[in-house]
Amino acid sequence: MKTVRAVFKNGVFVPVENVNLEDGVEAVVVYVDGKRVFEGEPSWWNELAIDDKKKRALKLFSENLSAVPLNDVKVSVDGGDFEVFVLVQDESEAVRPVMEAGMKVYEETGVYVPIQVISERRLNRWKKQGSEIYEAIRKGVSIK
Repeated sequence: MKTVRAVFKNGVFVPVENVNLEDGVEAVVVYVDGKRVFEGEPSWWNELAIDDKKKRALKLFSENLSAVPLNDVKVSVDGGDFEVFVLVQDESEAVRPVMEAGMKVYEETGVYVPIQVISERRLNRWKKQGSEIYEAIRKGVSIK
């Protein structure tokens, strides 16, 4: 017996991962009403109003940042589009590894992750100015 992750869309269960099965293979579907039960989904998964492919790319991106010293990673969503803000103490050493992590995600998933690396100094300046971008970051979902 094998397990395949799927989502229910337009009246059918659709695999969310590659499966190599012949047509006509029968399966038993077990689900919990309105809850995600997939192993490995981070706590922020249901907080983001974007499709699962983008969420998987964000999960991979956050995993690829494990060696980068950072304060937080916030995702802001607007109408299905998202932007990632990587908050660091000093951006001079963080920009390259963060952008490399984003490129790796694109190469592996085909999902472009729009990234901004933001220093604490710049974030505090935006806060004092009452900037809209500061509010977007503050209201964003942490994926760290």
